[in-house]
Amino acid sequence: MRTRSWGWRLAAMAACAVLAVGVAACGDDDDGDAADTTGSGDAEITLRLGYVTAPEHPYGIAIDNFIKEVDTASGGSIAIEALPNYQGGDVPLLQDVRGGAVDMASVSSAVWGTQGVNCFDALQALGLITRYDLEREVITGPIGEEMLACTDAVGLKGLGIHEGGLRKPLGAKKALTSPADFDGLTIRTPESGVLETGIRALGADPTAIPLPDTYAALRDGTVDGMEANLGLIQTVKLYEVADFVTANVNLWPFPTVLVMNQAKFDALSADQQAIITDAAANIAGFSIDFFEAPSELVTTLCGEGLKFAIASDADLTAFGKVSETVVTELSKDAETKGFIDQIQALKDGLPAPPAPAPLPDGCAAPAG
Repeated sequence: MRTRSWGWRLAAMAACAVLAVGVAACGDDDDGDAADTTGSGDAEITLRLGYVTAPEHPYGIAIDNFIKEVDTASGGSIAIEALPNYQGGDVPLLQDVRGGAVDMASVSSAVWGTQGVNCFDALQALGLITRYDLEREVITGPIGEEMLACTDAVGLKGLGIHEGGLRKPLGAKKALTSPADFDGLTIRTPESGVLETGIRALGADPTAIPLPDTYAALRDGTVDGMEANLGLIQTVKLYEVADFVTANVNLWPFPTVLVMNQAKFDALSADQQAIITDAAANIAGFSIDFFEAPSELVTTLCGEGLKFAIASDADLTAFGKVSETVVTELSKDAETKGFIDQIQALKDGLPAPPAPAPLPDGCAAPAG
């Protein structure tokens, strides 16, 4: 299934966004329905599903589609209430779904290490996954299934992995086109050991800041930059507080893991469980389809004043060398090494990626 250009959707939704502490908050749906879909009024059971972004972010769009599939398949008997902009960020959300305060959650793969689960670390090893066709193979196939099984250890039912957008270097005052540009800077990350490892290897000081506080941190100079995807830059209006994004550098993807409290899942009937797991099986492919569809988001962000910097071939080689050191470091954990090796084998079998599309006129940052 292909969606309408997500750049168009994000630009349209930006008109109704409310910027409180740097997070947009408004509904999103092609047909005009509210994004916090709750199913029909005849539901036999209502489940609450939290996630940390605004509804118009790719996370929210994928979750909205999942909710609709469950509603349709159940004939309205299973309603899922979405809880976007979850207060406190991913780590409190993960703790709350473990404790049963919410029934379901979509939690960034980057933060699972805070709960002792390292199975998702390979997804965000610096420079390992930098293209969507590779990520599709990973999260829709046996590797993704094996990763999801690790959530059992913390009392959760792993349902699916879906993507939020490849992350790029975002500089508040200067372009970050090479590892040397990171040297001595303070870079915002989520509360994530694997992302901190990558940022530190680039020469910067990683600082964990919850998503709702990132706008203010960039605005006030608390951080010099962050890793961000274009959807996040648009929905949180980071283009107002950061000047440069590096167009041809992808540091890592930003997948999120859809889970359900195991006890809540076990309390469902077999038919209800099947409806939820069948719908969740589609979320990975849906999310990648979404990013591979045509988009005007670069043009939209350029119109907002964001400049797109270009890393040179020498810069890209330097990023590759840093990536090798990070992969070696993460491979000290045997479980993570197993996943890295599987992903690298898939990567080695892919053809060279196509050349990137040229930037619209006036969008490129000045060279040097």
